[in-house]
Amino acid sequence: MSSVKISAPASIANLGPGFDVFAISLSSPRDFVEATLSDSLSIVEVTGRNSSDIPKDPSKNSVTIAASKVMSYLDVEQGLKFKIEKGIPIERGLGGSGASAVAGAIAANELLGGELSASEIIEAAAFAEGKIAGTPHYDNVAASTLGSFIIVSSTNPLDFIEIHPPEMKIVVAVPEDRASTKDGREILSKSISLRDISGNIGRASTMVAALKDGDLSTFAKHMIDDLVEPIRASKIPGFLKAKNAALDAGALGAAMAGAGPSVFAVLDSEEDLGEVKKAMKDAFEREGQECEMLETRPGLGPEISWEGD
Repeated sequence: MSSVKISAPASIANLGPGFDVFAISLSSPRDFVEATLSDSLSIVEVTGRNSSDIPKDPSKNSVTIAASKVMSYLDVEQGLKFKIEKGIPIERGLGGSGASAVAGAIAANELLGGELSASEIIEAAAFAEGKIAGTPHYDNVAASTLGSFIIVSSTNPLDFIEIHPPEMKIVVAVPEDRASTKDGREILSKSISLRDISGNIGRASTMVAALKDGDLSTFAKHMIDDLVEPIRASKIPGFLKAKNAALDAGALGAAMAGAGPSVFAVLDSEEDLGEVKKAMKDAFEREGQECEMLETRPGLGPEISWEGD
């Protein structure tokens, strides 16, 4: 019996001022999902990063929740069995559950001969994210579905803009502490100042204009958030020191990856790459946080391959 294997990329959401609106797909790391027709919906194997923490219960895993949503769109009832290989660390701000949801949605659509649009895949994956995180959010899943830099311009109805970013190097410091999206939302203030709102809007608008012009320096230096990042950063030991260390070492810009705790930095060449990586890692470790360093760049969307008959 033939099976389909989907590789879906990590992503970084927000990028400073673009809370719930901006996201960028990464070339790596990636999650891998293999699906085969079966008698029931099940997860038969989970391997890779944090595999012991990934639920096999189909009602609690973003892969199978998204696949079920796709089947409801197609008006099909069909068993599917999944194997999941996690390459993206979970609860680190890199869109791990979103990438898995995208892979599950695409796998179901492919196996069942569906012709769902990218928007419908995103909707299914966002629905799964909502079941996991408490509320659907579209930024990570849109980036993992489409690749490129994504602007979620509307969620009802869903609308988005894709911009192909210029070449850049992205360094991510991934500390050992976790930060779930749900927890990261619960601590946010419900009262914000108009000055902070206007500042974020101005910087976000500048980032979009800079991307359209291919101006990486202007894009990166405006990755500053006055609304969300300061609140979340206060709960992450070493975050501000790691971010500032990246800037001091030559990064064009740095910000929190999604809900954290990871910090990412943007560079235009490999010249300062080693110094930036060392500075970020040292800053976290001085605060007692073991830290993994990742090197990546903007990437494409999912990859699909077939095996067997």
